[in-house]
Amino acid sequence: MYRARVVPLFVLALFLLVPTNLMAAPPAGTIVDVQYYSGGLVFEPVIGHDGIDLTVTGPRKFSFVDQFRAGAGGSLDIRDFADGLYRWEVRALPKLDPEVRAQIAQARKDNDMQFICDLQDAGVLPFDPLVQGGAFSVYRGKLVDLTLNEDGFKEGNRETDRAAAGLSSTSGALTNLTEEDEVILDDLIVDGSACIGFDCVNGETFGFDTLRLKENNLRIKFDDTSVAASFPRNDWELVANDSANGGRSKFTIRDSSNDRDIFTVEASARSNALFVDSQGDVGLGTSSPVADIHVVTGDSPTLRLAQDGSSGFAPQTWDLAGNETNFFIRDSSNGSTLPFRLRPGAPTNSIFIDVDGDISFGTQSPDADVRFQVQAHENNNFGGLRVENSGTGNIQTQFANTDGGWEWRQTFRSGDLIFDSQEDGANEWEVDIDGNVTATSFNPTSDRNLKQGFDPVDPADVLERLAAIPVTRWSYRGDADATPHIGPVAQDFHAAFGVGADDRHISTTDADGVAFAAIQALYQQLQETRAELEKLRAETIQGCEP
Repeated sequence: MYRARVVPLFVLALFLLVPTNLMAAPPAGTIVDVQYYSGGLVFEPVIGHDGIDLTVTGPRKFSFVDQFRAGAGGSLDIRDFADGLYRWEVRALPKLDPEVRAQIAQARKDNDMQFICDLQDAGVLPFDPLVQGGAFSVYRGKLVDLTLNEDGFKEGNRETDRAAAGLSSTSGALTNLTEEDEVILDDLIVDGSACIGFDCVNGETFGFDTLRLKENNLRIKFDDTSVAASFPRNDWELVANDSANGGRSKFTIRDSSNDRDIFTVEASARSNALFVDSQGDVGLGTSSPVADIHVVTGDSPTLRLAQDGSSGFAPQTWDLAGNETNFFIRDSSNGSTLPFRLRPGAPTNSIFIDVDGDISFGTQSPDADVRFQVQAHENNNFGGLRVENSGTGNIQTQFANTDGGWEWRQTFRSGDLIFDSQEDGANEWEVDIDGNVTATSFNPTSDRNLKQGFDPVDPADVLERLAAIPVTRWSYRGDADATPHIGPVAQDFHAAFGVGADDRHISTTDADGVAFAAIQALYQQLQETRAELEKLRAETIQGCEP
């Protein structure tokens, strides 16, 4: 929903102070004055602007883009262009004060589109994109002369013009040219076909044509003469082909009242370029659409989304496309990178976003208490998540509670994995590249309710086995600092006690258990020794009595 936003006074002041031609295109929609010469085109801006984008397309998917800096024009060199028809289009960014652009950017963040409407109402932003286009033809490296046209046949003495062109003036089409127009004050019914135009001849062969327009410039004008303001009165025109030499062969529906070409189809467009079936499905390149919009082409069907900057926002172009290698989103404005790619054959629910915003990979039923979940697919027994940095910087994940004010960070730095709380700035837990763990304390789970299969041990036997295990001084291989350590090796510990997951590790739980049992054995021995000493003391005292 739009919400009202008052246009700042400085924006209105800017509108009053800046000349009108710097903010909007002239009534005819002219942005640039185009000068044609044999080697190319020159574009001279006739409005103020913050940049102009030029796009040229042509034969065999030819495409060329250029950008003119703010306030400047540019040129196009066509000497290396292949023969054929080319189309050009320029789009201008409206000239805006930097502070206004900042306001527009903030409105975008606030999702406040009413602000844009207010700027348009104030005349600061144009209602329609500042766009202008045209066409030209190239033949043998040169621009076709656009000054030649066929309008001479429509003006002056038609018979003289036709004779000058070497055409016959004896056909029925040119007879009685000087007679007055014929007015029929009744309905006109023609039992047959009709031909209208300078080049219609007596004995015209119509075939299946009911109505034929025949001359060098073909137009059908719908001139609405309504005068009351409450009645629609826009004029329309059907235009067949450009009238200038080297122009386009095309069919256009033209909004004559507003001087705009609304719909255009060029000659030689592929079959079924636009097809609407009986269900309203639209086919682009197919006469058998099977979806609301069905696009068919031989190479990477693409939908382009181009923000042209006419509303004050920065220009940005995205492409949505797919082919046999992937479905992708292309950032065409920034080096044509592919920030999103999806390979064919990806399993169902590869990416899933639930109604509450939970995100899961591999499942459509993420745990209700989990915001982000990764689950292995049937053909992959590992539900892994990999975070990779192709540069030399750190890799970091953060866990933050904005309400509670606490934050934990997990950082991978130079091979070390660090967990730290941002409350004290110290590293609470760290594993270095050599496997050394640094932490304030360890608290292994030891709840009785989580244990089973209790069997008593003989502390004396544990102590005897422990005494037999070699304890040496050593350092880890690969430790550049050769940090010294003292302790047994896992193989000897496992051989002596038969506990732990394997013979390559010593669990701190098992080491603690062995230590506890050995301490108990030593305590039992100490108690036995004390008892023997008390007995010897008692016997010694008794032997000394008189």
